[in-house]
Amino acid sequence: MGITVLGVILLIAGLALGAAKGASPEGKKLGPLPGIMVIISILLIAGGFAGTTIVQIPAGYRGVRLEFGAVKGNLAEGIHFVRPGVDAVVLLEVRTQKEESEATAASRDLQTVTTKVALNFRVDPDKIDELYKQVGDQYKSRIIDPAVQESIKVVTAKYTAEDLIKNRAQVKGQVEQDITTRLSPYNILVEPSGLSITNFAFSEEFNRAIEAKQVAQQEAEKQKYVLMQAQLQRQTEVARAQGRAESAKLNAQALKVAGGSLVVAQAWIEKWDGKLPTVSSGSGTIIDIKSLLAEAKQSEKP
Repeated sequence: MGITVLGVILLIAGLALGAAKGASPEGKKLGPLPGIMVIISILLIAGGFAGTTIVQIPAGYRGVRLEFGAVKGNLAEGIHFVRPGVDAVVLLEVRTQKEESEATAASRDLQTVTTKVALNFRVDPDKIDELYKQVGDQYKSRIIDPAVQESIKVVTAKYTAEDLIKNRAQVKGQVEQDITTRLSPYNILVEPSGLSITNFAFSEEFNRAIEAKQVAQQEAEKQKYVLMQAQLQRQTEVARAQGRAESAKLNAQALKVAGGSLVVAQAWIEKWDGKLPTVSSGSGTIIDIKSLLAEAKQSEKP
């Protein structure tokens, strides 16, 4: 536009000098200067008009064409010719974009929760003229951020603070669905799995309560393990006692039948260290091997 104005000024000056040159003898001293100024001005004006009538739309963008300020359609990527002084073009990006938002809300158990999310979205390239007509080019701050914050508040109120942590994937899905519904009338499309919850932040009181609960759970698990060990030990002792009692019972029964002395002898032999006693008192200290062999043969007979 500046080039065009400069060309018009030079054209007026050149024509004025040309008129002065023909009107007085002194004007002849100007020589070919007026003609040169006219030629340059024409070139500048032509270049200025050429620059304002050709519009290039880069890749990843669409152009909203305005006619005297009114929306009159959109322009695809590439070069387009517009009418100077009549048409104007506003560029809008249609590639996937990311918007980060933050919202503070109350959970179902009235805990304060601050949620940070990142949303991947894109503008419908075929409807950018409608978006511009409805919202303008500030759609992030006017539409997306409020929609994200309201969706977070609505979903957060359905869960307790602890459930928000446990059901993170479910919460994310509900927030994403609610945002998609809110942005759809404005032709703003949420990418598949386009929402990410980057952080849940809770109050200091809640964080201390969670930490205390975790410590209590760990202590309970420890006590449970100790109790299981004690029960296992008791069961082992009971089993050993039952085994000893059963063994004593069998031994007692064996002593009542023929060959009972053999059982006594076997027990004596199992505990014998291979040394004969140096002192004996009574006849029961030394076992009579001959009598035991005889008793064994007698018990083997049918």
